[in-house]
Amino acid sequence: MLNGLSVFAGNAHPALAQAIDTREAVVSLAVPGGVQLSIAAALREATWVILPQEMGVITEAAADVLRKSCEDAEALLVGPGLGREDVTRHFLQRLLGPSESNLRGRMGFLPRSSEAAPEATPLPQLIIDADGLRLLAALEDWPARLPPGSILTPHPGEMSALTGLDRETIQANREGVAREKAAEWGQVVVLKGAHTVVAAPDGRGWVIPFATAALAKAGTGDVLAGAISGLCAQGVAAVEAAVLAAFLHGRAGVLAAEKAGTTAGVLAGEVVRLLPAAMAELERG
Repeated sequence: MLNGLSVFAGNAHPALAQAIDTREAVVSLAVPGGVQLSIAAALREATWVILPQEMGVITEAAADVLRKSCEDAEALLVGPGLGREDVTRHFLQRLLGPSESNLRGRMGFLPRSSEAAPEATPLPQLIIDADGLRLLAALEDWPARLPPGSILTPHPGEMSALTGLDRETIQANREGVAREKAAEWGQVVVLKGAHTVVAAPDGRGWVIPFATAALAKAGTGDVLAGAISGLCAQGVAAVEAAVLAAFLHGRAGVLAAEKAGTTAGVLAGEVVRLLPAAMAELERG
């Protein structure tokens, strides 16, 4: 433990290693119909939720459909491949609903249609990544819209959008910024990059001991977000899921580079395929 930060190192955290579960999880992809038609053959294991769209862009009304489909879900990942159009921002705004301050400011009045959250079961464990983070940063009072203990997985550029800090300031104090913002927002923050930092709302923090260029590739961040979501879907608590997934993701990146003989040719799909090997190593201790 250094200045309140733990360096996660596999067998040093047997409780997290034991969190790996062999229960199956059913994955549903919520996408516009046109997207589903183009990728269904490559993803035979997934089930599908078809979202309303206009010209291929998810519309605000998709929030109602998605909330309904989440009634039996354990985890919801929002962001990868989402896009940043205004109508999609309205979708996210409706999905999350109005912030408490917005509700107080309009006491006695109906919320604006773009902020009216559909009446449904509360959202499951929420993970926001990629375009979802950029759209989130554009929402007024966005931290108050999130369920407490949501998991945010920004790279430094996305963290800059969320905080208003420049990338250089963030990179100069990655651990400090991640822990400060996790506490301020009441959310779990996974600040990606060399030696990914995971910060909990209660002030705890972990540095993941991997720094490989194999993970500096398009799509590898989506792999991490998916791994976190998969663990949450199996019942692992948010903080533990974030730490464990970040470790497995980092180790899978190292294994992928070792298998290829170089970091240059590693693709995100290869990191996915080596996650089970990283899990097996951790289980063996």
